[in-house]
Amino acid sequence: MSIQTIFLVLLGAAVFVIGTTNIRAYIRQQKPENMLMGKVLSARLMEKRDKEERLIQHYYELMVQCSGGGKTFNEKISSTMEYERGDELKLVRNGGKIVPDSERGVSFGTALAITLVGMGLAIFPVVSLRSGEKAGSVILVILLLLGGAITFSSFWKDRKKSLAMIEGEIVDILYYRTGDNKKFSKPVESYYPLIRCSVEGKEKTFLSAYNSRTKGSYKTGAKVKLFHDKEAGGIVEKKASPVLLAAAVLFWLMALVGTVSLFG
Repeated sequence: MSIQTIFLVLLGAAVFVIGTTNIRAYIRQQKPENMLMGKVLSARLMEKRDKEERLIQHYYELMVQCSGGGKTFNEKISSTMEYERGDELKLVRNGGKIVPDSERGVSFGTALAITLVGMGLAIFPVVSLRSGEKAGSVILVILLLLGGAITFSSFWKDRKKSLAMIEGEIVDILYYRTGDNKKFSKPVESYYPLIRCSVEGKEKTFLSAYNSRTKGSYKTGAKVKLFHDKEAGGIVEKKASPVLLAAAVLFWLMALVGTVSLFG
């Protein structure tokens, strides 16, 4: 095998592992015993600032009555979303802990598409060497077609959700830093906007899932566009990215080029 072939196989294997890891995580969270409903019994804001008065910690400590699998029990959990006593929320068991179901993880369709891409990258050079380039191209075209279909399906499913646009306001910026100043490295700094909005007459404050490493990217008082998922009852910061649609089109274009090369 050439160095290029070995590189493609290793890259494909790495991408494949990432995809299958996300698939396993998704399946594990979808198991009935891992999906719970909760009712907030009490909520307390936990906030901390550093010496420069920068916000460095902001979350809510909740005591929640959990129910699922025929059992009811109380559990203390942390949430970056504000909840009040009596609010109901979806919960999921994740790594031995019970956490709010934020629905921010990688979707099953996206994870499957990543897995197929990894499989294609790893299999193509091996099959080409053993059975000829044509056989490898056939397998690659099939995987690209499937990857495109799955990616488009994931994009379309998210876009079909009933989302009502609402307006939020950045009320503060959370400063997060990892690492220390060293001779050959500097600490990584991230900035997360703290957003306040009104949903069905109730005011909610939450820490954004998105961040920037550039100071000044977010401004206190700035307005942001959000979406209320009426069916799930949650707040969505961004709709499905057009990048997913572009990725599906790219998969199909590469499959088309492969098909033309097969019969050309």
